[in-house]
Amino acid sequence: MRKRFATIAVMASIISGLAFGVSVGQKTQTPNSFDSFPMLEAYYDEEVPSGQKGFWTECRIFLVTIGEGDPLYSWFGHTALLVESPDSPSYMFDYGTFSFDADNFYRNFIMGRLWFCCNVSYGDYELSYLGTTGRKVSKVELDLTASQKKAIISFLNENSKADNRTYLYHHYNDNCATRVRDIISYATDGDFEVWAKAKEGLSFRKRASGALSRNRFVQWALEFLQSGQIDGKATAWEEMFLPELLERYVLEYGLETGLVSSDGYELVYEQTLESAGGRGSQPSPNYAFSIILGASLAAVAFALLWFSKRPAVMLTYRIYSFAIDFVLGILGSVLMFMMFFTNHNVTWCNENLLFVNPLLFAMAIKSLGIKASSSDKAKRLSVWYKGLLCVMAMLVVLKVALPGVFLQDNWTVIVAMAPYYAVNAFLLERERR
Repeated sequence: MRKRFATIAVMASIISGLAFGVSVGQKTQTPNSFDSFPMLEAYYDEEVPSGQKGFWTECRIFLVTIGEGDPLYSWFGHTALLVESPDSPSYMFDYGTFSFDADNFYRNFIMGRLWFCCNVSYGDYELSYLGTTGRKVSKVELDLTASQKKAIISFLNENSKADNRTYLYHHYNDNCATRVRDIISYATDGDFEVWAKAKEGLSFRKRASGALSRNRFVQWALEFLQSGQIDGKATAWEEMFLPELLERYVLEYGLETGLVSSDGYELVYEQTLESAGGRGSQPSPNYAFSIILGASLAAVAFALLWFSKRPAVMLTYRIYSFAIDFVLGILGSVLMFMMFFTNHNVTWCNENLLFVNPLLFAMAIKSLGIKASSSDKAKRLSVWYKGLLCVMAMLVVLKVALPGVFLQDNWTVIVAMAPYYAVNAFLLERERR
């Protein structure tokens, strides 16, 4: 028994050490700040010729916010800038364009290198099309000077060219909303950024939970894969990765400073999409689903083990245990791969790997060899579950004692896994009628 437990303890220790390692991917490819700022600055250094001031004054720039759509990538909404000028059609610029047909798209996606583009299209056509999708669309006109309008429009025209349009997307730090946020902030000489960073916000995980709540299983899986990297304290500036919050804060700041007039907001289309069910930016924790999931997994295992002296029931348990542990092993393997071999930095240092890892593949195979709930093989397998349960218990103690260090908000994963592990840990070794 001691040898078996020592083996499990060593394996758990190795996994624990790995869990707090860093990715072996190229960190230099991780997105940082808006790398087009130097180009934007160059346009702000240009003076507006006196003969052109009237033209640039008549130009109009709108922040366009688009509500949630059906595909997963559109659950968070979308942001664009709409430009109207007196001598040409309106144009819409957005930084959220990608193509599934792009070279190596799926490989790049898996490895965490998401190449997105700044796309330009006819504004009237885009707004008309959006009206057929059932998504909410709103506009906020930015009250800018002639020189500010000239700088932004000239920059957008240059940035949307084939040689300049591609950038390395990051869902939280560098997306369609944050790029527009940075352009707007630059127009205010950075005052918008200072104002937003002074306002306390919620973590990325909590803000994203509202949109993900459309499907609780998808929410649970994505939150499982993301580490404490998305659980630190955030400000309103960071929260503007969500288009809805970008619009909200631009309106709030704009009405205070004159960037937006009192009648600058316009609702173009109401949200009529029948399948839309997310909560937008409002936090929607997944505790109820996780508790139900954990209770269900444990209840089935408990019932099968309690009556496991019956051969048919024991066979059913073996199949059930194999299936659950195999799926958990897949989840752990995916997480380990993302942590150590990809640029998905939101998965790095993920505490969940401590108790959901490839070790579960071996446990799944061992469960197929059980003949009775009180057999030696069953007792040995129960020790493996106890090992995982011990690791989980130690992690909980550390999270309570050192919340500033173990800050990952993964309680939904813990409450889903703990009951299942506990039932297997303590019922497999007991005699049953």
